[in-house]
Amino acid sequence: MLAAAALAACQTNKAIEVEVSNPTDVARNAETIELCWNKLTKTHTGLTTENVVVKNAEGEEIPSQVIYRGESEPQSLIFQCSIEGGETAIYTIETGARSEYEQQAFGRQVPERYDDYAWENNLCAYRLYGPALETSPEKLITPGIDVWVKCTEKLVIDEWYATGDYHHNYGDGMDCYKVGRTLGGGASVPMVEGKFWPMEHNYATCTTLDNGPIRTSVKLDYVAWDVNGTAVSLVKTITLDANQRFNRMENIYEGAFEELPIAAGFVRHDVKGTEQGEGWLAMVEAVSDSKQPEVDGDIYQAVVLPGAVFNADLLGHSLAITPVKSGEKMTYYSASGWSQGGVENMEEWIETIKEQVASIESPLQVTLR
Repeated sequence: MLAAAALAACQTNKAIEVEVSNPTDVARNAETIELCWNKLTKTHTGLTTENVVVKNAEGEEIPSQVIYRGESEPQSLIFQCSIEGGETAIYTIETGARSEYEQQAFGRQVPERYDDYAWENNLCAYRLYGPALETSPEKLITPGIDVWVKCTEKLVIDEWYATGDYHHNYGDGMDCYKVGRTLGGGASVPMVEGKFWPMEHNYATCTTLDNGPIRTSVKLDYVAWDVNGTAVSLVKTITLDANQRFNRMENIYEGAFEELPIAAGFVRHDVKGTEQGEGWLAMVEAVSDSKQPEVDGDIYQAVVLPGAVFNADLLGHSLAITPVKSGEKMTYYSASGWSQGGVENMEEWIETIKEQVASIESPLQVTLR
């Protein structure tokens, strides 16, 4: 009996082998692998949040993050994988001394700037607007997402807010995007009888769910507002992973309705071109809040929502429109890029979009051994 127990303990404390296969012919770059924490700890009873280590096939430790999703207990473990089309990669999960990983994703509420909520990774940055802005001199109420462009991989939110001078590019990027009372770069609103029905207040509460080094995510609550005679509320969860340009947007609209059309997308400024494919829409335009647009370059945007109806020019926006049921999670993906920050042209931007579509339609296949 003791020998059998010892053998069982040995088996449940060995390293876990993770086989990751790419079923497509599209290379997947820094794609996030997410594994159920409870399943891992049942397979390897010695794993804890303090000692879990992920290694690649060469035995080198790679960054990983334990995900909580705002809960008190761990929910999953994530790490990132780059793999060519049709290939397989092997990783191991074991116990050890975790290294200090570089922070590549971060978000926080910014009470020193009217309750903005700002988030970023090593490629892009964004902000949404909070309750204090409603009574500020600007008195702005908007669903819109502000796009901050970057030409550095370092995190800039704290530095830019500390200086308060982020509308000029001093070498790292800037805020050169005009939002106003629009969707900005990637928000969603109900669209009924041919018009938008935006919320009547900025977000009411925000909760950071996870915060790096690989993933940052936030939940934002909007109080109910009138949508064509029906009170509708919104819970919005935004997730951004390191090395990725696409935000995962999960929106839950609730109210006394069976089905409500929702439009997600981005406002049009000085548009230079749009492209559309199966399940996606892309645009490139001159920077919209700059005294020197010819110097400050172009902003690329994209929305991915399989099954939606797309319209490249409607109500001053480029939109993906889809019906949702009350309490049903609506998931779409929005992204931005900059001509001076890693996106050379529309062809390159479309390749980025196609990689995202492939990750949705044909996820990497993961097997634990």
